Amino acid sequence: MFDEHVLQYAEGGESGECELVVGLDFGTSASKVVVQAPDLLGGQAFAVDFGEAAHSSMPYLLPTRLWVSPDGTCSLVPRDGAQLVNDIKLELFASEYHLYSTRGPIGRNLNPEAAAVAYLALLLRYARGWFLKSKRDVIGHFQKLVWSMNLGVPSPCVEDNEENRRFRRVGKAAWMLSVMEGGDVTIGTAQDELRHIIEAPEYWERDDDGTTCDFEIIPEIAAGAAGYALSVLRREGIHLMIDVGASTVDVCSFVLHEREGTDRYDLLTADVQQLGTIRLHHERILAIQRVHEAQAQSLRDEHDPLAPMSTVVDSYLPPRDKVVEEVNSAEAALQRRCRLMLRRVIRDLRTRRAPADPTWQGARRLPILLIGGGTRLEFFADLGRWGDGTRVVPVPVPQNLGSEVTDFDRLAVAWGLSHRALDVGEITPADQIEDAEPLAKRHWEDAYVSKDQV
Repeated sequence: MFDEHVLQYAEGGESGECELVVGLDFGTSASKVVVQAPDLLGGQAFAVDFGEAAHSSMPYLLPTRLWVSPDGTCSLVPRDGAQLVNDIKLELFASEYHLYSTRGPIGRNLNPEAAAVAYLALLLRYARGWFLKSKRDVIGHFQKLVWSMNLGVPSPCVEDNEENRRFRRVGKAAWMLSVMEGGDVTIGTAQDELRHIIEAPEYWERDDDGTTCDFEIIPEIAAGAAGYALSVLRREGIHLMIDVGASTVDVCSFVLHEREGTDRYDLLTADVQQLGTIRLHHERILAIQRVHEAQAQSLRDEHDPLAPMSTVVDSYLPPRDKVVEEVNSAEAALQRRCRLMLRRVIRDLRTRRAPADPTWQGARRLPILLIGGGTRLEFFADLGRWGDGTRVVPVPVPQNLGSEVTDFDRLAVAWGLSHRALDVGEITPADQIEDAEPLAKRHWEDAYVSKDQV
């Protein structure tokens, strides 16, 4: 039915070419893929159903994990004798090693980049195969399919830095590995593709067999805003986007405007911190651990060796109210960090990056877009209400999403990424935009009218 690269139908139609854009939201806990055909009427888009590999909560969520056999063969589903590897994205960029589990690439003695390449290669191979099989009635009449891929990245990664280069080489290596003829995806072949991308840049540029694609990395912030920017709710001007994921909270301010028919996102300020749902989970565990350690030490210090030994185990356990109190205290401390992060971005926007913007005048409020699976938790849903003078605006469900999706908040970034890179809009990184001129300070002498002026 398909070629061995899972790129074309073995017997195509006669209607010319059809462009297919793979929007890949590479998440810490789960990844999402939307494939869009912009050449079709209405630019139909489809969320990939990952079948048995999907998370039980939603067929469009592919957990970010691998099973690696002793010979290095990788799989998205369990195999006999294979080890589970998680934290695949977390270990690509997070420097807070205490958040790592013992089942991550480092804990399994694997190269984190190679593990990411293997995971993404399997994901891409599955996504293309699912699309060609399930949507033949939609695109089967085309003679040739032309693929492109947009990989979502945290907002600072669009600047010229090591994170940018890392995501580019991982994304390109994953695509090349996914289109290799036959054979299993292994950690070894993933490392080989990485080496080719690093040592021979022309390896990606040459396309002797038509297997490479147009590849771009796009800020998840811009992709998440695409649904809003293309809707009737759109308003030009300054906005704040908050993306709450498993590992990070990404806060970014941007100016949305149009020039020559193209949306443009001028990124003004961006801050990404390890304050996502995994951090909340970790802080709760640490709080419980502190209470139990304090209880254990108290039992040692106050033990009377002459007193009868208690036969009730409950007497060794800390009171439940102490555990709850410590957990609540830990959550409050994390919430303060989130508030500080948000307010710092807004303050920087108001005083340094765009002090003269009309948003700060009168009764206007700074519009906030909330995206990411973490916003489902009340703890993070309150983020939009923590900034003074702000208002949360909804991100509407697009009409061209062919899948029956009820939880679009989880697919907003993948859907935005499934547009042509030029259609997402032009993105200007924050490091390429100079600070605004500070507002001139007004002195009372400027308004003073002397008797000689009367």
